Amino acid sequence: MSLNSPEIDAVLSELPLSESHIQTVLQRDFKNLYFGIYSPPDTWWLRVCLEHPFVRLHRTAASPGRKRSHQRFEDFLNARIKGGRIVAAEHLYRDRIVALEVRRSEAVSTVYIRLWGTRANVIVTDDQGTILDVCFRKPAEGLETGGTFIPAPPEGDPAAGREVRPHDADRSFNEFIETTYATLEYNRDRERLINRSRALLERSRRRLGARLAEIEHGLTAGGEGDRNRHYGDLILASIHLIKPGDEWAEASDYLNDNRPVRIKLDPRLSPADNAQNYYDRAHRAEESAAFLESNALSLNHRLERIDRRLNELESLENRELRDVIRDEEQERKRSKGKDSGDTPGIEFESQGFRILVGRNARENDRLLRGKVRGNDWWLHTRDYAGGYVFIRNRPGKSVPLEVLLDAGNLALFYSKGRANRKGDLYYTQVKHLRRAKDGPTGLVIPTQEKNLHVELDDARLSRLGIGSSI
Repeated sequence: MSLNSPEIDAVLSELPLSESHIQTVLQRDFKNLYFGIYSPPDTWWLRVCLEHPFVRLHRTAASPGRKRSHQRFEDFLNARIKGGRIVAAEHLYRDRIVALEVRRSEAVSTVYIRLWGTRANVIVTDDQGTILDVCFRKPAEGLETGGTFIPAPPEGDPAAGREVRPHDADRSFNEFIETTYATLEYNRDRERLINRSRALLERSRRRLGARLAEIEHGLTAGGEGDRNRHYGDLILASIHLIKPGDEWAEASDYLNDNRPVRIKLDPRLSPADNAQNYYDRAHRAEESAAFLESNALSLNHRLERIDRRLNELESLENRELRDVIRDEEQERKRSKGKDSGDTPGIEFESQGFRILVGRNARENDRLLRGKVRGNDWWLHTRDYAGGYVFIRNRPGKSVPLEVLLDAGNLALFYSKGRANRKGDLYYTQVKHLRRAKDGPTGLVIPTQEKNLHVELDDARLSRLGIGSSI
């Protein structure tokens, strides 16, 4: 709830506003103003919140923090009253309008802070009542530059039936108000952040689930590899019965009680070439199945990460919830970008960090070109051929040793050094990689690299969702 009239009186009674100086004005966002006040020998902040239902003013020990955007009204206030002296501070007619009379050089301005719930505003006039500027301009109410604003006494007593809410007598009312509203705002923001995080995560889960269902359908219908290889075997077993130019081969299926089976042939090919054609089809089908299985593994890892995040939302701090939202929104932007296909390779998660693994030159190149940024970390085995591993950067957070070891295990696992179970790795940031001139696809040369010795840890790999037997 907003401050009522007696509460505004209680706040003002504790503030040394008269004969103080306004050192600066900061507008953190559209509805929150901070006045830097100098009351010898102290400097302090006066916060004015115009956001319903938290409309209020009070002294605050918290700094304004980082500005979210540049505000026009802040520029005006600094140009008009910065450095001015507050001649008088008054709660007009106890009608939830606080008037600060400010003198700077010869100019006199009145800053009206109207704390009227949904109609809260800050209006600045000259000594004749002419409006110089308004925080929220509302021409329909006459609240615009050049208009007139002279508050009139209200009908009745605005403070009638109102009381100061109970509070701890061991601290000031300003401290009580600051703490009370900080909790309300935190909880309001928390609910909003949890709802937004859940919506983004569930949308990602639906999208990934649909893709996984398509892959699983493809795997279910993907028995062509074994069938085509069997047809090739049957053609070779019956090759003495097939004549050049035949469109069909008649064979006994030794895997099915020697029942007769007809196999379609290409009459332009020899019997041996027809068998090879079926072997080639089998090989392509097996490669496709392996690719689909790998993508299914990656999607399952990502779905598990989303499920973990959904389950832990209620236990996260607000700053952690903002990280979740930022990560999901960045992923959404990437998916809508130039490279809008699936993330190549396999994706893992370790302590909130995303780890991307490329398994061949094509995936390495795609990751480098469209999925990683300069501050991400790159790892690669030093003495063995293998895929690239990337740890996605999280702003303001360094990569923990455990995350680096997880990524190192993945780099060794997806390399030719897996059988040796140990090896040395390069690691550096992506911005320190340069492409090899006229080199093969995806080949890079690291600079400012460091060395990491890794021994495969089955327990670590299992925690990441893979086993040494894969």
